[in-house]
Parts: sequence; structure tokens; C-alpha cells
Amino acid sequence: MKTALQRTTTSNHLKPSSQMVTWPLLAGHVVENFDNTLYGFFAVMLAPIFFPPTSPAGQLLSSYGAFAAGFLARPFGAVIFGLLGDKSGRRKSLLYSMALVGIPTITIGLLPSYDSIGITAPIVLVLCRLAQGLFIGGEYAGVNIYLLESLDKDSLGAKTGYLLSSGAFGAILATAFGALFTIESMPKECWRIPFLFGGISAFCVFLLRRKVAETDAFLKEKNTNHMSYIPWREVFLNYKKNFIISSIIAGSTLIYLYLVTIFGNSLFKEIGYTQSQSMLLNMLALLIVAILVICSGKLADKIGFKRHMLLSPILTAIVAVPAFYLILPSNTTTLTVYLFILILSITGTLINGCAMPYIGRLFPTRCRYTGVALSVTVGQALFGGTTPLVASYLTDLAGSRLAPGFWLMGYSLLTVLAVSYANKHLKEEV
Repeated sequence: MKTALQRTTTSNHLKPSSQMVTWPLLAGHVVENFDNTLYGFFAVMLAPIFFPPTSPAGQLLSSYGAFAAGFLARPFGAVIFGLLGDKSGRRKSLLYSMALVGIPTITIGLLPSYDSIGITAPIVLVLCRLAQGLFIGGEYAGVNIYLLESLDKDSLGAKTGYLLSSGAFGAILATAFGALFTIESMPKECWRIPFLFGGISAFCVFLLRRKVAETDAFLKEKNTNHMSYIPWREVFLNYKKNFIISSIIAGSTLIYLYLVTIFGNSLFKEIGYTQSQSMLLNMLALLIVAILVICSGKLADKIGFKRHMLLSPILTAIVAVPAFYLILPSNTTTLTVYLFILILSITGTLINGCAMPYIGRLFPTRCRYTGVALSVTVGQALFGGTTPLVASYLTDLAGSRLAPGFWLMGYSLLTVLAVSYANKHLKEEV
């Protein structure tokens, strides 16, 4: 017989088994990626608006630093929402994270420029990015955990692919807004419209998610009194290696994408593309990701996650430096720019089809939300969110566009070592 808790949950909300990949979750992932991608793609344009009038390079580095700040705040959000998700349920964490994430996005859309309010502008901007990161900290992990605990294992890769494809659609939508509102004929303040739209959309998704049910795995754990009293402490005491490996994997899911989009924007500008044209190039990369990630997930279901997890970093390590060789000043043409985007998008996207289910299986139900959210946000903050900043710094330091290629190759090899160790030594918990 069902417990009172189970009867209440299933009678008032949609059952996870009947909804499969429920559209309120997909909608939330679209909005999350839309809001986060907006600032990254507008970073070049926003640099002179919100930061002191120093050199263009200094303003750009400051703007990229604000972008990285959003990722640096995510681990703190992971602790907060991870604790909520492991103690009170996946549903509550997913509800509150979406309810709050729209607030800083709207604030950015309304924020006056540096010329209007001086140093207050960059301070508030960085605080908004920190708040975005804090509230998103538990969202991405939460949605993937919900899938892991609700779906059949044989189709988990495919369904994860659809989820990530929806996220790519959110980024594509943000890029489309960027391409439209950065056209030179547009009024200067039009860039604010996408931020306002993103913030309002987050609140709408919160309203949709109120009928999403709790997962059966969490209810079972709660009813058997196996809950972790302090989830983050258990993660660091009993699953340190799992945490480190998960963090490395999480970083590899973003580095390639931010190299061909956000950092790519500054490269494309140097080559001679306008801001609007760079946005269209970003859309090309995201379209490749949106299509290929579904195929990648289906392939993971067929050959197994352990094998599939090695495929992407091996291929990326091989093509990283040659890809950046294509965009050296002496080699750059329209064709080589397209090839650069195509090569890194294809090889990098492969890992996303199974990375989150793979990571989720490394932690038990009682501390899974915290373990996944914390390791993923730490990895994405240290290695993903800093990608534009690190790539820009390395390029200036070495005086060559090849520098980020060697960095990407080295990180890909590190990922191969981490996954190989996990496949051999770490026990799957699901």
C-alpha cells in the first residue's frame, strides 16, 4: 500500500512515470540556458556600457570576469539547493531555483550604464551575475537527477539528449535575440529587451512546475529513513574521488562550446565580422549542438556510457590544435571559420549525451542532488565559466591564437584519464 506521503504527492501532481520528459522541465532548461547565454553573447557589447573607460582589452577582460563570476557563485547555489533537494525533495529545489533566477536577469535589463551611475553599474552587474549563478546552481543538476530517477535506463541517454537539445534551443533563442538587437540600425537600448524577456519567462516556468511530482527514488529513500543528515559532508567524506572526477567531466562539457561561441565572438570581431554576424556564427554552433546531442545520447544507450564517455575527449584532444590553426591570421577565410566551428562543435558535443547520467550514477540517492550539483557547478565554474577569460589571457600571453588549442588538448587528455579511472575503480550507485 502507498504511504500517506506517496498518496498526497501522486494525487496532487503529475506522476514522473507518466510524464517522462515533462515539458515544464524542458521549458525550465530552455529558460536557464537563455538567461545564462544572454550575458555571455552580449559580453563584448556590454563591456563599454557598464565598465570604466579604460582600454578595450581591459573592458573586455572585466566583462568576461563578470561572466565567470556567475559560474563561481554556482557551487554555493549547489550547496543550498542540493541540501533542499536531498532533504525536502527534488521538486521543491526545482521550483525555488526557477522562481528566483529571473530576478537578477530582469535587473540587468533595467540597470543604468556606467556613464549614468558610475562605479555602481559594474558592481550591480557583477552582483546580478553572482545571483544568477547562485540560483542556477541547483537547476541543471536537479533536472538531470529528475530524469535519472524517473526514466528507464535503456533510454536515459536519448532523453538526456532531448533535454540538452532544449537547452541548446534556449541558447539559440538568446543568440537570435542577440543577432537581432545588435544590428547597427537598432536603437542602443534594445539590448535590454532579451534580458527582460528572460526574467519574465523564468517566472512563467515556475508557475508551470508547480504540478510536477516528486521522484519515486527520493520518496523511497525518505520512507526508509536513509536520508543524509548533512549531504555535502557525506560527499566530501565518502565520495571525494567521485567529486573530483565529476568536476573534471563537467568542465569538459562546456569548454569547447565557450571557445567557439563566447571567446569566438572576440576572435570573429578581430577577423572582421560584425557583432550581429558573430551571433549568427554562434547560432550555427548551437544548431550543431542541438542536433548532435540527441544522436550522441542515443549512441550512448547503444554502446554504453562508459565507452561513450571516452569518445569525445579523445577526439577533441586530436583536433584541438588543428582547429585553432585554421583561424590563424594567415589562414583565415570564411571556410576556415566554418570548419573551426564545425570541428570543435562536433567533437565536443559528444560527451554531453551521457555526461550527466554518468555523473549522477556516481552518487547514492541520499546525497545525489548535492553531489551532482556541487561537482558539476565547481567543474563548470573552474573550467567552463573561466574559458573566455583564460583563452583571452593565453592568447595575449603567447601572442598566438594556437594557445587555447593547446589548453583544450591538455584538458581533454585530463578528462580521458579521469573517465578511465572512474570506469575501472568507481562503483556505480544506480
